[in-house]
Amino acid sequence: MLTARQQQILHLIVQLYGQLEEPIGSKTLLQQSVLNVSSATVRNEMLALERQGYLTKAHTSSGRIPSFDAYRHYINELIHHENDALDKEDEMIFRELFRERQYDALQQAQMAADILAATTGHTAVVWAQNNDAHHVKEFRLIHLTDYSVIAVLLTDKGSVESQLFDLTIGISKDTIRKVADLINEEVKDLSLTEATQRMKLMVPLLLQRTISYRLDFLPLFEKMTHQLKGNHYIVSGKNNLFDMIDPNIGSHNYKQIFSFVDGSREMYQLLEAREPGLEVLFGVEMSPHALANINMITGTYYQHHQKIVIGLIGPATMRYHRIIGLIGHIIQELSTE
Repeated sequence: MLTARQQQILHLIVQLYGQLEEPIGSKTLLQQSVLNVSSATVRNEMLALERQGYLTKAHTSSGRIPSFDAYRHYINELIHHENDALDKEDEMIFRELFRERQYDALQQAQMAADILAATTGHTAVVWAQNNDAHHVKEFRLIHLTDYSVIAVLLTDKGSVESQLFDLTIGISKDTIRKVADLINEEVKDLSLTEATQRMKLMVPLLLQRTISYRLDFLPLFEKMTHQLKGNHYIVSGKNNLFDMIDPNIGSHNYKQIFSFVDGSREMYQLLEAREPGLEVLFGVEMSPHALANINMITGTYYQHHQKIVIGLIGPATMRYHRIIGLIGHIIQELSTE
């Protein structure tokens, strides 16, 4: 259990190490902070923190480096208090995004990711999944010629999808009307998933018995299912990865990192598993191994029944205080219906 002073000193060391990227000694700590204690007191507290596993001693100096546990403790405290006000500069940058409501949920998330990547110099990702349950409202067939029709599918949520179908035999307008009525009787008010299943076998067999011709409109139902259930993945500022990757890791590890970030199955699974709210994923918790010194902060929220995750990938020493505050405000604003 840390004392209030130890917690204050630990948080200062994490912040200073992120800014200076060098081991932090008692002298630096006193110079860069408003601590009103002696250097001997600071050294004793740093030694206590080292014994508890929060600091490690650098080999080349008397300074200390934050450990994995130090970052985890610091980040947990930040997430717990993430409702702190934004500074004026960040507030001005994001004010327009929060005020603009003419874009859909995915477009707003993409705008937020673009701003995060531009203002932090890190790489931002957006993953979105539509969890809305759609039901078939109506199936329509528009007769173009006896050999071609346009099939239209409408859902109760207002989604519309259409597709041109070429027929191998001529079918009259009256027959097309009967086909549309039969399909509506079978799929109307069913969930899109149930309707798609029925369109695979049952409906073609019914049409075979009714008009002696087997028509297949399943591709339209599968197309809409894909559009409504599909995942969206966007990367912003991917080239910023070059600034945070150790240049000595080798080309194979570079390929691993860029493949991971560029819409890999592992990234999809990682983002899909996130729960609403803020999380920080350390490189050791992600894949591939080359991400050891890279962390990702994620903000997960729902907007109009759509699950959205905004992630910011940066070095382990990134400015967590600012970034967690930014992402916290973003998901708070964008999750407002």
